[in-house]
Amino acid sequence: MNKGLIYLAITVMLFSSYEVVGRVLSGLVNPYQLNFIRFLIGGLILLPMAINHIKDKKIKLTVKDVLYVSLIGVVNVVLSMSFLQIGINTTKASLAAVIFSSNPLFVMISAYFILKENLNFEKILGLIIGIIGIIIVFYRDLNLGKSYTYGIAMLILSAITYGIYTSMGKKFSQKTDSMIMNSLSFIIGSLLLLPVLLIKHYPIFYMPHKALLPMAYLTFFVTGIAYYTYFVGLTYMNAGAGSMVFFVKPILASLLAWLFLSEKISIQLVIGTLVILVGIVIVQRADKKRYEIITDDITGR
Repeated sequence: MNKGLIYLAITVMLFSSYEVVGRVLSGLVNPYQLNFIRFLIGGLILLPMAINHIKDKKIKLTVKDVLYVSLIGVVNVVLSMSFLQIGINTTKASLAAVIFSSNPLFVMISAYFILKENLNFEKILGLIIGIIGIIIVFYRDLNLGKSYTYGIAMLILSAITYGIYTSMGKKFSQKTDSMIMNSLSFIIGSLLLLPVLLIKHYPIFYMPHKALLPMAYLTFFVTGIAYYTYFVGLTYMNAGAGSMVFFVKPILASLLAWLFLSEKISIQLVIGTLVILVGIVIVQRADKKRYEIITDDITGR
């Protein structure tokens, strides 16, 4: 079996378990504390490899680079992941996984502004179809109360801001690479959460004993090892093939939520998930066609 596929299978298994374990931690660990710990330690796990990449590629980071990667950390760690955990705390793990997995749709919009990538009919069509899928997933749950509706809004914001993070990360990685970008943005982003914890008088490291094992799992496996296996997997496969593995995440996460949290898999969740995936496929195919056209122009084919 292809080594890259094995590494990426490990990655998607770990990533798919995040919402379930995050739901277990609801009420035990504050979302900001959770993200501070898991991204600080996760970033430190990736740091030795990032330093090796900097040395091997002889990369020199400027003050402007550090400021930009700090902004990436804010968008991902401080905003997107906090929105995600708040949404998990107030809704369902399966719903959170499906809505968050729609983030490739919002990469397209942010890439237009950040990377100056063109918007075409196919991309806009994919976005519209994907948004319809998101609405199908949650529209019947809007009557479950203001807290639940607030959680849905947080999940949508999480997907949008993660799309922005992806485009910003892609821009920074063009000068360095993904390992360096993630390690530095994880560490800096987590440290920027410290003022929030201090101002709101939230605990920084203290947590109930029953939260220790789930937190250790999220920190070392989901944030540390999963990103490592993802990067290693991509050395054996191209990025396009690697990203396709993540189509499994909303399906697998929903199954895990059903198995461990007894969450019902509704027909609207299934239909909405399929519609979202159709939208993402259309958007990614449009990107692939654009890449092939640019390659043909460069090579003269």
